[in-house]
Amino acid sequence: MLTSISIANAQFSQNENTTEAISLRPITSVLLAGQKDYSFEEIRNNPSLDFVPLSGLKENLGFSNDNYWLTFSLENTTDRYRQYYLETARPITDIVNLFIIDGTGQVEKQFSGDKIPFSKKTIKHRKSIFEIGLRPGQNIQAYIHLKSDGEVVMLPMELYPETSFFNLTYKEQVFYGFFYGILVLASIIYLFFFFALKDRAFVYYACYVLFIALMQFSLDGFFHQYFTPEGGWLSDRSVLFTAFTSLLFFGKYGDVYLNLRKNSPILHITNNIMGASIIIGMLILALAPNFEYCYPLANGIGILVLLQMITSLIVLKVKKIKVDHYFVIGICFLILGFVVFILNNFNTIENSFFTSNGTKFGIGLEIIFLSISMSNRIRDLRMENEQNQLLALQRAEDMNEIKSSFLSNISHELRTPLNLIMGVATSLQENKEEENLDEKCKMLLSSSKNLLGNIEDILDFTVIEKGNQELQEVPFDLNSTLTKILRSQEKKALAKGLEFNISIADNLPFRIVGDKAKLAQILNHILDNSIKFTNQGKVEVDILCDRNSENKASASIRFNIKDTGIGISKEKMSTIFESFTKKSFMDKREYSGLGLGLYIVKTYVDLQNGTIDLRQNTDLGTTCELTLSFEIDEDQITVDEESKTDILLNREAGNILYVEDNKMNQTVVKLLFKRNWANANLTIANHGKEALEMMKDQSFDIILMDLQMPEMDGFETTSIIRSGQANCNAQIPIIVLTADNTSNTRKKIFELGANDLVTKPVNGPLLFSKMSKNALNKAIDKVA
Repeated sequence: MLTSISIANAQFSQNENTTEAISLRPITSVLLAGQKDYSFEEIRNNPSLDFVPLSGLKENLGFSNDNYWLTFSLENTTDRYRQYYLETARPITDIVNLFIIDGTGQVEKQFSGDKIPFSKKTIKHRKSIFEIGLRPGQNIQAYIHLKSDGEVVMLPMELYPETSFFNLTYKEQVFYGFFYGILVLASIIYLFFFFALKDRAFVYYACYVLFIALMQFSLDGFFHQYFTPEGGWLSDRSVLFTAFTSLLFFGKYGDVYLNLRKNSPILHITNNIMGASIIIGMLILALAPNFEYCYPLANGIGILVLLQMITSLIVLKVKKIKVDHYFVIGICFLILGFVVFILNNFNTIENSFFTSNGTKFGIGLEIIFLSISMSNRIRDLRMENEQNQLLALQRAEDMNEIKSSFLSNISHELRTPLNLIMGVATSLQENKEEENLDEKCKMLLSSSKNLLGNIEDILDFTVIEKGNQELQEVPFDLNSTLTKILRSQEKKALAKGLEFNISIADNLPFRIVGDKAKLAQILNHILDNSIKFTNQGKVEVDILCDRNSENKASASIRFNIKDTGIGISKEKMSTIFESFTKKSFMDKREYSGLGLGLYIVKTYVDLQNGTIDLRQNTDLGTTCELTLSFEIDEDQITVDEESKTDILLNREAGNILYVEDNKMNQTVVKLLFKRNWANANLTIANHGKEALEMMKDQSFDIILMDLQMPEMDGFETTSIIRSGQANCNAQIPIIVLTADNTSNTRKKIFELGANDLVTKPVNGPLLFSKMSKNALNKAIDKVA
């Protein structure tokens, strides 16, 4: 018979053959010493200290860094030696020391707790374990000093017979080995899945499982036993670090798995805020010397993370977004286990084997169901990859068809106008006195314009594909620009027998700041399509203007273009703004064009932060709604292009130097001057060096400069003139005539000091307008 006697001399007995643990709580008393750090001698020699029965307190005392002293007495009334092992406190308690006073007054000391190196523990065990041996008839008085760093304090007092203790230890080793083995294996497997599938959900889940395993490893005392046997800084903080890290990865895993960025942006933001708070908690833990408040903080954040997950599942359910039901079940088990664990930590439920190990049960079941969920995710990803491969294959086949269609189409579109140009030119060459000369010239001009338009579309497409497109925003006359565009399109519509109705709002600004060329391209492409795909009926153009009430200097201009054409199918509507697309792959002979127009339009509209909407009418045809915003330039004083030309034509003709190596281009410019400005003195240089030599002997008023030339190109020549190294006025107006209208070329020539640029083929009125402007500016400068 083993008899245990408390200070109150209460009798407690247990059958000597029992294999069950004996709870000493009924015969144990406790001193709540608070922050008073009593020595053992002070406790032993001070009978006035207020020890109270431990059975009057819960086994879980909550988060605390106070000092506690426990005392009890044992007596062996048998004639045999008895060996027992006493388990008390939690494995992660800092200080757990036992003092045993025998009948002779001698004191035996035993030490445990994770504040000391593992090797200095009296019993080398992960738990706070003490060995108690009782000789026949021996009576002992025992005292236990216990102190934690703010973690939950628990006071089990379980006395195990030697055989029972070893059996229990073996069973625990098997249980923990299986538990941790499963977690580590799951973590490794999901890391492999991440590297194979590149899905971040797998790496976050793998890290979460790994750190939740490490947290349990720390709580069970294994971290101190195997990773930090010498104790120290990391040993003290291991539970908190692993807890914070597991919460961080759990939040990221839920965010990615549920795709909150797309499905619920607000929850995605709150999840990021939660992650930031966890990182702040980790920084506090790492930097603060006193971190006892981090334990309730970690538990509190854990509750918030679980609430975030529950809220996310509810929101997605309300939005009718499908979530794998195994994922929901797994999260429910995890939440149940953590709720039990956290409530136990906060001392709101009684301590027991189930409550103290609630996370292990929850995590175990969670791993099972989340693993099933992740396997479903793998299946879905595999099916998605297979679908993407099929789409990619279909896309590749479509692209091959598009390329074949494009090559055939471009061959047709370029050969058709070239065939007409060559045929008419041959006819003119063979018949010197050809009849209908004006009509044939118009045919040549029309075909040339079509050919030029196709070439410009291809060049624009090339610039867009390289990402080099940019806006050239300058003030320009909106009314004259729209008038020119609409008159040109009206002629096309009338020639096809269509009505062309125009409505322009009265509040349209006179002048705006923007890219005039791109606005013209956008409108011309849209109107070309409306006229092209309308065989009968009409095309209506409504131009409206919304003035900004807050910013008077800006306006939003809306272009509504409606036709009664063949319309656009629903299937085609989804790709209408893609490159190389037309009404269908089979219409390349029915309708002309390269299929680049609307792609260029969409790109230029987006470049100007505008909007474009193309939709099928309820009856016939389509409606295009285009909205662009511009700054208003009401204060600029301008002269109409025609009047500017008249100003220069009425002035005394000046000396003009044209630097150009191509004989055909020289002839074209000579004809322009002969027809429109016969009094001008035009001198031609074949390259830059020749031009510089001419300028030594003759002064010029304006230079027309080509760029690509032998000997010395236009870039170098312009640079020499502007640097003052040429024998001429360094500020002489230079207008570049070139076929290269790319943004890089424009930027470079203006950096070198060119005044203006005209692209080839040369538009006569535009050239004379720019010459007039620069000649007029030069004359004003001289007067000034």
